Amino acid sequence: MARPVFNLELIESTCIASTTLGLVFRVDTPPEFEAGQFISLLFTHKGENLKRSYSIASSPEKLRDEGLLDIAIGLVPNGAASECFANAKVGETFQMTGPFGVLTLPKELPDRLILIATGTGVAPYRSMLPQLNALAKQGKAIHILMGARQRADLFYQNEFQRLAQTSADVHFETCLSRENMVQPEAGEHQGYVQTRLAELNPTPGQDLVYLCGNPGMIDDNVKYLTELGFGPRQIKREKYTFSK
Repeated sequence: MARPVFNLELIESTCIASTTLGLVFRVDTPPEFEAGQFISLLFTHKGENLKRSYSIASSPEKLRDEGLLDIAIGLVPNGAASECFANAKVGETFQMTGPFGVLTLPKELPDRLILIATGTGVAPYRSMLPQLNALAKQGKAIHILMGARQRADLFYQNEFQRLAQTSADVHFETCLSRENMVQPEAGEHQGYVQTRLAELNPTPGQDLVYLCGNPGMIDDNVKYLTELGFGPRQIKREKYTFSK
């Protein structure tokens, strides 16, 4: 059975980081979705009908109450989707299918939730912010690690920093692999999220780890966590690959 197709209207396009585009769409008949899921955008480029998948970067509440949906697109040189959406004008219409995916929060959580992302892999965690805020008020330990090459590549970080300010049990840190000078007082670390994760002493049975973004980052962390004794249900992952 064919999946339903939803019509979208582009209402906002903003460069939110050095190589990242933030898009806001109005959805004609908003579907229900769980924070952490993704959609597939349908578009035409140079006469060819194409499809690309993107995590929803806004909350289910925003879609339900306002009919609006955010996504973040990492711009790739000569990428078909990058060219299409970088040149798209407000008012243009597209289509989508979905939502899809299981990178969602379970009803029951262990002692600590660790959310790790690189690049646009942070989008599903932004979608979870209302849930994370509720968990923070309950005293749940939450650690969010966002990896990027340089500070200029970061986006959405202010929203996670505000979340961290709500509770002493919530921490947000960034790992910058190519930044010469970092600011430890601002939660910045030099290097990769893999190194910082090891410093957090992840413990099987006590932590649930989410990984989203670069496939190499995910593979490295899954190998490390598996060697520590983490089982498949204690690691949730979603790889992002770039398409030309």
